[in-house]
Amino acid sequence: MGLAVGGFGTYVSLLVAREVPPGVAGLGATLFLFGQSVVVLPTDVLSRVRSVRAMAAAGLTLGAAGTAFGGALAVPVALGGRLLLGIGMGATFLAAMKYAGLCAAEGAVARTQGLIGALFTLGLAVGIAVTPVAVDRLGSFLPGVVAAVPVGLAAVAAPSLAPVETNGRQSMWAYVAAFRDPGSLALGLANAASYGLLIVASTWYTDVLAREPLLPATLVLTSFAAATFVGRTWSGYLTAVFTRRRAVEVGLVVLAVALGAVAVALATGAPVVLGVGLAVTGAGFGLPFGPLFSLAFERVGVDAGVLLVGMTVVGNAVALVYPWLVGRLLSATAGYAAGFGLMTVSVLGVVGVWRIAV
Repeated sequence: MGLAVGGFGTYVSLLVAREVPPGVAGLGATLFLFGQSVVVLPTDVLSRVRSVRAMAAAGLTLGAAGTAFGGALAVPVALGGRLLLGIGMGATFLAAMKYAGLCAAEGAVARTQGLIGALFTLGLAVGIAVTPVAVDRLGSFLPGVVAAVPVGLAAVAAPSLAPVETNGRQSMWAYVAAFRDPGSLALGLANAASYGLLIVASTWYTDVLAREPLLPATLVLTSFAAATFVGRTWSGYLTAVFTRRRAVEVGLVVLAVALGAVAVALATGAPVVLGVGLAVTGAGFGLPFGPLFSLAFERVGVDAGVLLVGMTVVGNAVALVYPWLVGRLLSATAGYAAGFGLMTVSVLGVVGVWRIAV
């Protein structure tokens, strides 16, 4: 599914080139995040009644369908595919992270979950780097169908996973009560900054680079993707150097600095700074992942599945407006500087909340 998500930016550029308003073209990322938000609660509830692996298989099946439709350039079909992909991604993500948290040895949760996130990002990386070339050579629809194949194979394989035991059913009040705690709410906001804004920003990167002919777009996108993959891969190992709280904070500060550099470069016309800044944002998006979700599994007194639901809902809900908002700012200012400036300020705000609440 990372392949499909990584290709978002290419299709946004194609839709904008067809004179689709940028706010509408970017709406696919909003629908993707919305789909994730609405599915995580029923996924967690059903994983306690059925099984975690059954919910993973269901999510992967829906994700395969959404991935296949992702290459359509008819706006209703393209946006519907993004929504379906988001629903599949949300179910798969919650099931995979919960499964890893239940299976991993004590002390290895952050590393295990960081590697799962890194593998999603590996698909994202390939999608960002390869989709523009693939669409140029094969047309828009076939790359989406090809990307759907490994998702479908994963759906077939998921039921063969070893079973794991989950806690019993939780009341609806438990899902709400978990977020009466400021620390749990801060976890959700950190997820919004590190994952939600990853989806938002990467949606626009292809078009940003298309406006800068002096920058080698493929090199910059590949560097960004590699930095994101490395950041998530090693995110769990940050806890060997820092506390988990500090590791998340360090990653968010790196992200804020990189996004700020991108905003300044766009405003002043500094292509080298822009290219470096875009690449470094990958590390900023990746580094908080492992320690953030490890904290979610080890918070005392809160069921891990309940907290994962809340983190995903809060994180995606906060990020939902950004794809549309960046598109609107693009239409109003004829540039991306204001959009990236807004994301910079948002991440700095999350850092402030994090320092106080966690």
